[in-house]
Formats: sequence, structure tokens, C-alpha cells
Amino acid sequence: MSRKTSSAIAALLCVTIAAPAFAKPQCYTHQDVRAMQVRQLHYELMVAALKCQGGEVNFHDKWSSWVNRFGPMMNSNANQLRGLFSRLGKGQSGMDRYVTQLSNDASMRAQHVEDYCDTQAKLFDTVLALSPTEMEAWAVDSIEKPMPATANCAATTPASPVKQAKVIAPAPTKAKVEKTKADKPKPTRTADAKG
Repeated sequence: MSRKTSSAIAALLCVTIAAPAFAKPQCYTHQDVRAMQVRQLHYELMVAALKCQGGEVNFHDKWSSWVNRFGPMMNSNANQLRGLFSRLGKGQSGMDRYVTQLSNDASMRAQHVEDYCDTQAKLFDTVLALSPTEMEAWAVDSIEKPMPATANCAATTPASPVKQAKVIAPAPTKAKVEKTKADKPKPTRTADAKG
């Protein structure tokens, strides 16, 4: 192999290895963030339905009501998320990891919330009283933004340079002009002063 060829291969390897550093940041639209928040609410409710069974509390009916009322919306939400993960180059496996993480996080929170089932019963009652459009707006206002989406492109894009503003003195007003004239000393005549 010639020296020129090995130099070209080395240069190509450097560019290939460095490419991820120059890759565009993963950008999330407002619709992406909304879809992620709605999906997080879905998994919060699903975990509650699984954890709060038996005894006085049973969320089977509440979960069935959720699925019947919001099922079509959640199917649309799942398609939107599939599109997002496809756009990000993560595909179905990326989405699967994401929803598994949502489920695990909801399960962990359940262990640390006092009166968890009572709290989740109120959550079910709140969302089941809403229309699908109201539910989405409620989720956006109530569910914390997902971690990957909080570092959006706007935060990573360098700010454009600020141009220096020209300083222009304001024009004097009529009152200031008259005061300026009144403040000027009146010339005195030397002949009058002598006598």
C-alpha cells in the first residue's frame, strides 16, 4: 500500500470517527414534546391500574374507561411517537426502550408516594372528566417535560451576534430650550459698568 493511499484511509477514518461529534442535535418539536407528555400520562395510569388492585381500591373499571374514552387518541399518539423515533434514527427499538423507561419510572415513583392509590384515583377522576382535546392540554400543563426534550435545539443553537446599537441623543423639548436660553448669562455692556 502506498504512502498516499494510507494517508487517504487515515483521513477517511478520522472523518468517520469524528462524524458523530458534528451530527445535528436531536430536535424535538412542540408536537413531539406534547406526544411524549401524553404518553407519560398513559403509563402513569397504566402502572396505577396494575398496582392498585384488590381490597378497597380497584382501578379495573377506571382503566377500562380510560382505554374506551382515549383509545383512538392513544393509537394516534403511538403513531406520532413511532414517527419521532424513526426521524431520530432510533426506530421501533428506540420507542420500545422509551416506553419501558416511562413504565419503570412510574413504578419507581409509586413506591415513594404516600397514599399512592388515593392520589392516582384522583388523577383518573380528573382525566376521565375531560374530552380528548382537554386531556392533551391538561397533560401538557401537568406532566413534566421529558428529559430528552428539555435540551431542545433552541438551547443548543449558538446565539447570533448582537449588533451595537447607535446612541442617538433625544431632541430637546421646547421647555428645555427655553430654560437653556434663560440660564445663559446676559451679556453686560462695559460702558454701562463704567459709568
